[in-house]
Amino acid sequence: MGRVNDIPDFEAMFQKLKKDAVRYASRAGVNFFQDSFLNQGFTDTVLEPWAKRSNDIDPGRKILIKSAFLMNSIEVFTASEQRIEFGSRAEYAELHNEGGKVVIPITEKSRKYFWFMYRATGKEMWKGLALTKKQKLVIMMPKRQFLGESQIFMEQLNDWLLKELNKRFKAI
Repeated sequence: MGRVNDIPDFEAMFQKLKKDAVRYASRAGVNFFQDSFLNQGFTDTVLEPWAKRSNDIDPGRKILIKSAFLMNSIEVFTASEQRIEFGSRAEYAELHNEGGKVVIPITEKSRKYFWFMYRATGKEMWKGLALTKKQKLVIMMPKRQFLGESQIFMEQLNDWLLKELNKRFKAI
């Protein structure tokens, strides 16, 4: 007597795969973008290293990692089957990711702080800031991208999806 095979519910399999893909891509994306901090650069097609710090007062520390707040602030803003949006709610995230200019006004209060820091540390940098005739400091922040479109990440997602499809169809 012949054996009768039940036809698998391909629609249910497809819906589960879509849900799993969104869940996997969300977690993998956060991990991928956090790896930018550990790699000290952003990977689109290749790793693009970040610019080094000028006047590095903490040479052993990695760039953009002091408290790891920025790195740990990366999260999924929206997730759907069509699109997943990653971002950071840290107020300075956009400045670091895209680069830009920061203007800091020199007030009497800031001069007092500079004198305090000079007395506490003895570093001439603080004395120079306290005695400067400038009314504002202009700091150019280099672009140190950690979020953005990445061809490597998309290839990793495609590889995962193909493996999942093969695994699920072999299980039928």
